[in-house]
Amino acid sequence: MDTDLVTKTFTEAPVKIVGEKFLFDFGMAKAIIHFLGKEALQFTIIEKLGAPHEEAERVEIKLTTIQPNVYLATWKEKNGNTITQVQDFQNNIVYSNWTLPNGEFINVNGKICIVNP
Repeated sequence: MDTDLVTKTFTEAPVKIVGEKFLFDFGMAKAIIHFLGKEALQFTIIEKLGAPHEEAERVEIKLTTIQPNVYLATWKEKNGNTITQVQDFQNNIVYSNWTLPNGEFINVNGKICIVNP
């Protein structure tokens, strides 16, 4: 057993997310995610398909800790989209799945970067 890996996995310093803003870059879209608390966030889509865009919404979320610095976040948007994300702040990766109101399922991953205040 690799004890260094086990020690690192369970002793990494927690990343503070509540109150912080992060850029989620999916390539085809970019959004600023602001964690307002453990049960709410605001997302602002700032780019879609390479063009500037501005669309913001505050949503209630369910945030589940999978392991230190890795969370499962779920929410429903006012347009009917349902979102499920694995947010890995340890490796700065986000895995996102969403279902559109018409039933179309979309799966992408992207990078997470902290936004300086």
